[in-house]
Amino acid sequence: MQDDGDTIRITIASDCKNVMNYADLLGGEVHVSDVVEWKGSRVVDPDIRQPLSIPCLVPNAIFDAAWMEIGVLSKNLAQGMAKENSLEFPEDE
Repeated sequence: MQDDGDTIRITIASDCKNVMNYADLLGGEVHVSDVVEWKGSRVVDPDIRQPLSIPCLVPNAIFDAAWMEIGVLSKNLAQGMAKENSLEFPEDE
């Protein structure tokens, strides 16, 4: 959270070119309103989100990280849930 109390700096790192295109379009900051209100949110704006596939989890991860940053989601509970909820992509045999 920045000093203005309304801006959250974000960093997205990925080897996926679509995710990085999304990151470029989104920019390095979002406003609190972008993560607490769906309508008008830049995180899910179709023009910004367009490089991503529909099931891409990056926008959801931005919401989760931002919610932890502003205190809407407990960091301890989220870290505990991460141990139980995970995605795995087994390699084809």
